[in-house]
Amino acid sequence: MAKKPPYNPKAGAPAGALGASGKAKDYLPRRERPVSEIESRPAKDKPKRPRPKPLDNRPSHPSPLDARKRVHGVVAAKAKPQPKTHTHWGDVAEWYDALVGEDGSEYHRKVIIPGVLRLLELKKIEADRPQILDLACGQGVLCRRLAEEGCEVTGIDAAAPLLQAAKQRNVQDRLAIRYILADVTELLTESGTLAYGLRAATYDAVTIVLSVQNITPLSPVWEACYALLKPGGKLVVVMMHPCFRVPKQSDWLWDEASFTQLRAIRQYLGGADIEIQTHPGHAAHGQDYSTTTHFHRPLQAYVNTMGNAGLYIDNIQEWTSHKADQAGPKKEAMDRARKEIPLFLALRARKV
Repeated sequence: MAKKPPYNPKAGAPAGALGASGKAKDYLPRRERPVSEIESRPAKDKPKRPRPKPLDNRPSHPSPLDARKRVHGVVAAKAKPQPKTHTHWGDVAEWYDALVGEDGSEYHRKVIIPGVLRLLELKKIEADRPQILDLACGQGVLCRRLAEEGCEVTGIDAAAPLLQAAKQRNVQDRLAIRYILADVTELLTESGTLAYGLRAATYDAVTIVLSVQNITPLSPVWEACYALLKPGGKLVVVMMHPCFRVPKQSDWLWDEASFTQLRAIRQYLGGADIEIQTHPGHAAHGQDYSTTTHFHRPLQAYVNTMGNAGLYIDNIQEWTSHKADQAGPKKEAMDRARKEIPLFLALRARKV
């Protein structure tokens, strides 16, 4: 049997390395081929070695935190996430209502609500009482403010405890607000008709504030908005900025060399379903806690799905934090970062 000639890179493929077409095969000795090419070839009657069984009796090693707790004689119970069947915040309604309050959190009062009112341009609406629909309204912070501005408001949310808190707050105020318990992804039936007594082309504007990243899928929501809006009506959506605020995938970093506060982003274009704690304090104290899902999407996902539904964006605003850092050597750099890297993204679209 003739021996295969040694490979000579200058001489090209050796005799016998031609395929049926007469063209040279990709010939490399085994030792010079990529590992993936070698590993991808089937083994020749090579018996498979049984995988070792996992060692279930291995001793568990406590984390450094648990070890420190044992030294001080305190071992906190391990926090357990509770089963999740929804993405609203009803499980922590009492805590959330206390946190947000009657008029909203500091961010609501200083940044979000003033920004929403600017985008709505209520004075330009040709109606004695503008009709506004607030989707995923929670405990009604924006609904109350819009009603105080002279609007007739409908608020829809899937969390019964939050909606109950909203209704309770309106017992004495008696503002022009109607609340509906419903999932905002199910406002249109399979046949394309509106559910829950909603009527087409009724609303001058629809708002979705700090909740769209807990909602999926988006397309049924935009399609319902299109059906519910009057011609030329506005949709205003406010969210945590998806380019700079990605849970578990973005952080502030301090660069000592340049004495600068930086924002690190580890994931953006790839969408992700990120589990977050609805009440971080419970987990920190070893209590069982509930979770929800933050649906991270890149900006193009919002623009394209709105456009597909006939809602075309005419205004994009990026809102920064109103806060300032404490006095100290890093204050100027910290404040500059807050003013340069936005916290919220606001989109306004119109029905055309």
